[in-house]
Amino acid sequence: MGKIEKKGEAFVYRQDDGEITARFNNVVEKMVLVHEGSPAYKKVFYLLVLAGVLYLAFIFH
Repeated sequence: MGKIEKKGEAFVYRQDDGEITARFNNVVEKMVLVHEGSPAYKKVFYLLVLAGVLYLAFIFH
């Protein structure tokens, strides 16, 4: 498989043998939206996971 590389202002798709087979001139790079959970929800999540694991251990023991 080839890979996409940035060449100047445009992106190009380059095959494994070095041949450029596609050019993407109007591609706009987009930012990634990152969401970090609040600590309270993380504690509740881990508590529920622990309760589930203990429940399964109780059933299969």
